[in-house]
Amino acid sequence: MSVRRHHLLALLFAACALALSLPAGYRTLDADEQLVLGAASATLFSLAALQVVMGLRGNRAGIAHWRIGPWYLLWSALTLGIAPLTWLTPQTGSASQIELTSVVSAQVVFMVSLVPWTVGYCAGAPRAVAGVARRGYALLLRGTSPTVRGGGLPWVLYGVGTAARLLTVVLSGRLGYVGEIDGLVSSAGAFDHMLSLVATFTLFAIAAAAYRAFSESTRGGMVTLMVLLGIESVVGALAGGKQHFLLSVLAVLIPYGALRGRLSLRLLVAGAIAFLWIAVPFNTAYREVVRSDESTLSPAAAVAAAPEIVADVATADSFADALTGSSTQMLHRVRMLDSVAIIVQKTPETVPYRSPVDFASAPLVGVIPRALWPDKPVLATGYEFSREYFGTPRHMYTSTGITPLGDLYRHGGIVTVVVGMVLLGMGARLFDTLFRPDADPRAICYLLVFLPLFLRSDIYTMITGIPSGIVVATVGARLICRPQRTPGPQR
Repeated sequence: MSVRRHHLLALLFAACALALSLPAGYRTLDADEQLVLGAASATLFSLAALQVVMGLRGNRAGIAHWRIGPWYLLWSALTLGIAPLTWLTPQTGSASQIELTSVVSAQVVFMVSLVPWTVGYCAGAPRAVAGVARRGYALLLRGTSPTVRGGGLPWVLYGVGTAARLLTVVLSGRLGYVGEIDGLVSSAGAFDHMLSLVATFTLFAIAAAAYRAFSESTRGGMVTLMVLLGIESVVGALAGGKQHFLLSVLAVLIPYGALRGRLSLRLLVAGAIAFLWIAVPFNTAYREVVRSDESTLSPAAAVAAAPEIVADVATADSFADALTGSSTQMLHRVRMLDSVAIIVQKTPETVPYRSPVDFASAPLVGVIPRALWPDKPVLATGYEFSREYFGTPRHMYTSTGITPLGDLYRHGGIVTVVVGMVLLGMGARLFDTLFRPDADPRAICYLLVFLPLFLRSDIYTMITGIPSGIVVATVGARLICRPQRTPGPQR
């Protein structure tokens, strides 16, 4: 698609979004009507920004090539535009504390934030910053080539990541959601974070296997990919987290898009059906069994109970009912506007603004390992947010996704949002300029680490995760690719 067509589509989407504000000038709209029009406008504004971003050089196939900028706007259209329509149904739990007018106000804040983010992305990072980043990236990967290793490397990487998981279970008594989790918010082991980083090698192993399986220059590898993907899906299910399955699929889709220049419709459909039909119902039933008000199962007891839960889930609902129920559940789950709405509702009247200076300490927390800093603060921003804004009791472990937008708003309001979104847009453009999996498979490791962090994390968590994320992604990239051959002496 030409740049001109992208720009025309952007103008069309933006004009339609603005036109949806006209009814409010003729009559008073109730909250439900404002919500529906706001959701449509937010979605259209996201798509308008997406067309602007896709028209930039190097981004024409930004979706298939997994550029963070376009995917951030697609994710925002779903989680901050479409998903809030579920507010038209009665709310339960902590969401019942949020007023519908606050949701409408949060939609306005989101639409305003799209403008500075898009400006920042189009402008890009300053030339001096981009130059330093390019030289740093080249230095990190010096001595490696963009050729993915074959043989038993995926198995070795997966074995190392699995060993880190097993060691975590032994030391902490936890397997993801399963086991005692009090330590997640009160204390942490000296090597917990390091082990969680090493466990990321399992995703690198799947990505390396996928790259060789989909590459036209290599033969075989599909059996390794399918086996590793199946193992990771089972391990993720036993850990009680849906994110394991989604990240595993991501580790397959990114290499496919990088090599083929398109998204695989078959992989997307198969992954979506497996996720909604099997993963979501099992995860819901499994969590109810392994953790309740009366008891908490150990990892060993939870694994022993899993086969019976699978049997119960398989006979519980029909295929259509399972897909419908899981789809509705996931729309509620990915609805990221809730945190922005409760912040708009309570800040600064009830909960005062935080100082943006808080972000200055994040790099220090991210760089120094707990083994060297035993009293290092436990990073549990979602848990603390739930207690502060929703009043959840201390003994109840629940974590609310704050989102980058919500975190910026609670640190100074709309001014901080505008400034922060410009910087986030610049950062996303810099990342997309440096890390291009379609040109260099080493970039896949960085995408697997930073794409989830960029889409869902609050600003503080995002900043603290950058140093360790760079380290683990660099180690992964150096491991999955062959050393660079140096020419021998000329005769």
